[in-house]
Amino acid sequence: MKFLDKTISKIEEVILGYSVIIMALILIGNVISRSVFNRSWTFAEEIGQALIIIMTFTGIGYGAKKARHISMSAIFDILPDKGKKIFMYVITSVTSATMFYLAYLAFVYVHKVQMLGRVTPALRIPIYLIYAIVPIGFVLGGIQYARNFWINIKRKEVYLSTEKKARE
Repeated sequence: MKFLDKTISKIEEVILGYSVIIMALILIGNVISRSVFNRSWTFAEEIGQALIIIMTFTGIGYGAKKARHISMSAIFDILPDKGKKIFMYVITSVTSATMFYLAYLAFVYVHKVQMLGRVTPALRIPIYLIYAIVPIGFVLGGIQYARNFWINIKRKEVYLSTEKKARE
């Protein structure tokens, strides 16, 4: 299981890292092209939007695994350890279930987009290929929150994620 977890983390890191680099190169190249040659790259906006979608939904599971997701911890921080543990059970189980439900809805939507045959205007890429990352990202996020729920059941300490304890 650790091998699979590390492999998925590495894939997520590569996707996130290269997405940022490619986006920067394309957007900077487009600015230079527009300034120097008075010609804008027609595909730059499409690629930028696709990369934003890819980074956002790839980052869901990765952020949950590293405990780098948004959290509102004012109540959580003042609770005793037992209260924190109960809070983590509720938060992780509800969030995991929500992620899996959103993955289902996203899958249905991607399937509808595929059936419509929509493509991007400049590059003619089928839009469902870009949107396919959405249900994948929600599933990976759901898995991470389910794993966090499980680790909080198995261990005495309170874990914010599978890699980070509450008191670090």
